[in-house]
Amino acid sequence: YRQKGTGMARAGSFQSPIWVGGGVVFPPRPRDFRKKVNRSTRQLALRKALSERLKGGDVVVVEALSLGSPKTKDFARHLMQLEVGTCSTLIVSCGEDDRNLLLATRNIPFVELTTSDVLNTYQVLRFDKLLFSRSAFEKVGQRLAQ
Repeated sequence: YRQKGTGMARAGSFQSPIWVGGGVVFPPRPRDFRKKVNRSTRQLALRKALSERLKGGDVVVVEALSLGSPKTKDFARHLMQLEVGTCSTLIVSCGEDDRNLLLATRNIPFVELTTSDVLNTYQVLRFDKLLFSRSAFEKVGQRLAQ
């Protein structure tokens, strides 16, 4: 509209925040809140968390985690026999591509499957029980010894 004679203030653009449908004065900006943690500090945290879980008796080590078939029911029964089926469980495998284990565990609530190469402190602290295969436990030990 005209600048003079209308009785309205000069507001500038229609994108101004004072107009309905205009911009936002201080909009949220995407920010990165990540903090760099040194590798030695991460290893120390994982070592400490695992040692505390071992002292607490929350770690179960079995010889092998290989399955003959990808049946969730069979694996759930196996977890009940190991007395870890009623609580949240982290299953740590060696890292070989065991498709049957992956398929059998993915539909059980509160059960997560990971490998010894990518095991982190958050996972160790988050779950009630930790179920390791012997080879995965040795791999984690070698990883933390470095």
